[in-house]
Amino acid sequence: MMKLDTSNRRDWQGFTRILEVMTFLDEIDSSSKEDVQEAVDSFCELPPNPGQTMSMEEVVFWAGVASGMEYSRHADEGTIDPVSTEKMLVFSSIFAHSVKNAVVDLALGDLENEDNKPWKKLDTQMGR
Repeated sequence: MMKLDTSNRRDWQGFTRILEVMTFLDEIDSSSKEDVQEAVDSFCELPPNPGQTMSMEEVVFWAGVASGMEYSRHADEGTIDPVSTEKMLVFSSIFAHSVKNAVVDLALGDLENEDNKPWKKLDTQMGR
């Protein structure tokens, strides 16, 4: 499984965004056309000053999405044979699953870290 460095909080933000898109794709079959359009509009809206607010993980993810869409176009046109297309799908699915697990591990790690428990700080203040 992947090991992620989360010392930079912007990284967490990028991974959250990636997981949001992956979850959208998992649920796309049960979404209406309007819901899909709204989600895509939201995903494709650049934040103010993206060079300062987007993490490298998020930029690399979007480059991967673009490459995947281009690969899919070639597969649809028959430029890439079906066996190679299936192999790429299986290989990339393994990494998609790994990223989802890594993000869950990040969230659980933050929950287990005593320094990140805001409710613990509230308990000490309430006891005064």
